[in-house]
Amino acid sequence: MVFRIKRQKLDHTIERGFLIKKSFAILIILLSIPAALFAFGNKEKNNSPEMKTLLKFEKQWKNSGIKNYTQEIIYSRATFSPEHITITVKNNIVQNWTSSFDNKNLSEDFIKSFTIESIFNRAKETLNSKNDSPFESKISYNQELGYIKSFSFIPANRENITAPLDRGYRIDVISLKTAGKDL
Repeated sequence: MVFRIKRQKLDHTIERGFLIKKSFAILIILLSIPAALFAFGNKEKNNSPEMKTLLKFEKQWKNSGIKNYTQEIIYSRATFSPEHITITVKNNIVQNWTSSFDNKNLSEDFIKSFTIESIFNRAKETLNSKNDSPFESKISYNQELGYIKSFSFIPANRENITAPLDRGYRIDVISLKTAGKDL
């Protein structure tokens, strides 16, 4: 009788352990499905000609090994005056900046969004976006070093604008200086 009770408890324990493992496996599978669908869905965008070009130039920029530079940019937003911003980057970290507007009102995060690396990230996010958008992205590159020379996110149909006018922007790198060279 004691043996039978212990055997029943052991069977119950084994069955319970099996159910827990089975439930855990099902949970893992259910959690993996959205990630797999997301990866599969983005694969098409990642293989677009625009993305391939961006990745090629990003690799060229990284291979240049430039981590210290000063760049001047013009940042234009649809309904605001263009802003002239100069940032100095050392070891890929913003060290200093000036702006044609009041520097006190510019956050450090805002300024960091204009480093070469951040502009590449912004362009990748835009190209990877799955949202149907009334905006289009246009990117031009510096052929020598590979950095993005101009990036715009502007309304696609300017004759019949359905996009909010204050969302479009353009970033133009008008000069890049590194190791005493103007590029």
